[in-house]
Amino acid sequence: CKWVIVRKSILADASKVKKLQQSGEAFVQDGSCNNIAPHLHKCRECRLDSYRKNKEQRDSTVFCRFFHFRRLQFNKHGILREEGFLTPNKYDPEAISLWLPLSKNVVGLDLDTAKYILANIGDHFCQLVISEKEVMSTIEPHRQVAWKRAVRGVREMCDVCDTTIFNLHWVCSKCGFGVCVDCYRMKKKNDDSDTFSWFKCVKGQVHEPENLMPTQIIPGKALYDVGDIVHSVRTKWGIKANCPCANKQFKALSKPTLKEDSKQVLLLPRAMSVSPAGSKQTASVNTSPSLSWLSNLTSGNVNKENKEKLLIPISKNENKPLQPLPTLAKPSAALQTFNSAILTPVSNNNTGFLRNLLNSSGGKTDNGLKTTPKILDDIFASLVQNRTITDLPKKPQGLTIKPTIMGFDTPHYWLCDNRLLCLQDPNNESNWNVFRECWKQGQPVMVSGVHHKLNADLWRPESFRKEFGQQEVDLVNCRTNEIITGATVGDFWDGFEDISSRLRTEEGEPMVLKLKDWPPGEDFRDMMPSRFDDLMKNIPLPEYTRRGGKLNLASRLPNYFVRPDLGPKMYNAYGLITPEDRKYGTTNLHLDVSDAANVMVYVGIPKGQADQEEEVLKTIQDGDSDELTIKRFTESREKPGALWHIYAAKDTEKIREFLKKVAEEQGQENPVDHDPIHDQSWYLDRSLRKRLHQEYGVQGWAIVQFLGDVVFIPAGAPHQVHNLYSCIKVAEDFVSPEHVKHCFWLTQEFRYLSHTHTNHEDKLQVKNVIYHAVKDAVGILRANESSLSRP
Repeated sequence: CKWVIVRKSILADASKVKKLQQSGEAFVQDGSCNNIAPHLHKCRECRLDSYRKNKEQRDSTVFCRFFHFRRLQFNKHGILREEGFLTPNKYDPEAISLWLPLSKNVVGLDLDTAKYILANIGDHFCQLVISEKEVMSTIEPHRQVAWKRAVRGVREMCDVCDTTIFNLHWVCSKCGFGVCVDCYRMKKKNDDSDTFSWFKCVKGQVHEPENLMPTQIIPGKALYDVGDIVHSVRTKWGIKANCPCANKQFKALSKPTLKEDSKQVLLLPRAMSVSPAGSKQTASVNTSPSLSWLSNLTSGNVNKENKEKLLIPISKNENKPLQPLPTLAKPSAALQTFNSAILTPVSNNNTGFLRNLLNSSGGKTDNGLKTTPKILDDIFASLVQNRTITDLPKKPQGLTIKPTIMGFDTPHYWLCDNRLLCLQDPNNESNWNVFRECWKQGQPVMVSGVHHKLNADLWRPESFRKEFGQQEVDLVNCRTNEIITGATVGDFWDGFEDISSRLRTEEGEPMVLKLKDWPPGEDFRDMMPSRFDDLMKNIPLPEYTRRGGKLNLASRLPNYFVRPDLGPKMYNAYGLITPEDRKYGTTNLHLDVSDAANVMVYVGIPKGQADQEEEVLKTIQDGDSDELTIKRFTESREKPGALWHIYAAKDTEKIREFLKKVAEEQGQENPVDHDPIHDQSWYLDRSLRKRLHQEYGVQGWAIVQFLGDVVFIPAGAPHQVHNLYSCIKVAEDFVSPEHVKHCFWLTQEFRYLSHTHTNHEDKLQVKNVIYHAVKDAVGILRANESSLSRP
């Protein structure tokens, strides 16, 4: 958004103008070019605005590129002239305060969360600082760097690739045309490149890279100062760091956790030996280590010394016998201590650390490591032996729940052959602890039972029809991807649960429709305030999913900036029921730049279709669903809404190669500025999924989303959806610390898509999000440094 309210200019005050004319003092342009200096070079926005013939068509709020950027001056004849641009050292206290950490506790953050955020995204921030330093080093010493201060409510964007400009970029001094670092580099390397088109300057002149001026947005050396503070704070608090700029310094000053020779492991029955970089090591795991630390754990006596003993070399303990377990005094407290002290990530292994720890079957895991049959369940059983049967969490009929050491107070079970965590109580306060362990591994998660919390009357088709039925919308035929214009919201809802009332094709067949982009853009909160409040009140994992959630990094972006549009968004579509429909998707394979929580708020079973239940069951089975999922339908009689296939973000490139290969086999083209995943042109049916697994070793999660289920999709994870019945789904996006790296990579990837792509524009502003999340985290830690010296 390049708009700002232009306030009354200094030039509107005759006495101030007289003083400026007498002194010849330079001042900053504080209004649009058209209003302040019409006879000087106009920026491209003001020039476009001046072309409008009627005054009524002109916009007084148009964002001027030179606003608070260009300096002006009266010459000795009293004529206004250009006098260059602001420089980075000309900042004022208000400008610098936006970019420096507060010296007190930050609203919405606590000490533990600040440490967690810094541990997860500190390295990405350091890489960002290194990149900026590298760019700065390429600028010739004689060239003056300009400073373009951030303007409230304005998102600085590259005029070439639409990516949000974070700090360093290049600007034309005549028209304000601005390009990001990447586009500038590409242009300098190859002038003939037509990957992106560069706008021309005044009188059709070509913008040559060497004629543009280097410009930064962050004032002074604030970026580098915060970088130094990050290194200092991580060292003081013993927060892990693996960035190139701080690696040696950190290793020398911080307390060691895992030795570089990988001989230390977590002392758990299935501990894995992990290298510093998190790579898997092929090694046998000793299954008879000492468990004496549980004596302190169960008595609640877990102090700093005991926690440190949890990481000990196996070689010193391999021959010690198992110690007897005492009776548990406070199971809840002990389990909470266990979660916070032990269940921390020790690797980025692809098989799922959590699943390897909790799977109670003997033999070997997927990575070949030996396991200990039932040892964790046996330990857990002895810890909770005094609890009565009434204390046990209720389970859905036909499903078994394994009590696991992850936390008996967090009801959950496992789907997808023990690869998908399903949390059962959407309001459980300890959900996020369990969720986080799977989320770190890049795994999707499901939470069930949200429909019991929501106000059902708000989410029924008839309520939408009654309130919005006359609105004109575009509909999509899911079988052909044809867009149907001129329809109304009422047309869609009329056929939602009544096949005879559906719009029909020329052949007379009822269409399977999807309501496209409704409500549009950011209108959900304004159009449906009661529904927005109901969703936000009941959405699971509020620490991540709410706009102000402490683990939603997007909440750290100051209100000064344009906030990214993270939803909620609605996904409304009919079900694809016939056998022929199994090759179609309601939403084809794609991926998103941010994390998402997708809530199934309503499932409609339409009348007028024979053998629906039988066909839905066959589709679920054809979709590679596991037995427990099928039992939710056949035995528990829950309402299935949609079949999902989600793939790990790490497998994206393999999937891309596979789809390009299949496209070539079918004689299709693969244009440079298009992508088989980002184009959303593929739905992986059973045969394609089988080939993908056999030829590339890629296996995803087959998830059936029932009424009240919330599917959490990690950023960058390719996924597709096939509606089984008519569904109303609502999704809220968020930015978690664990997946910022995918947001960062995808922003770069989206730059190369064609301008017609919905993903082309960088709406997330991931660099700004990273910067301000780190800034707030170090602010909290610095404010609490006095606690480090306490005994």
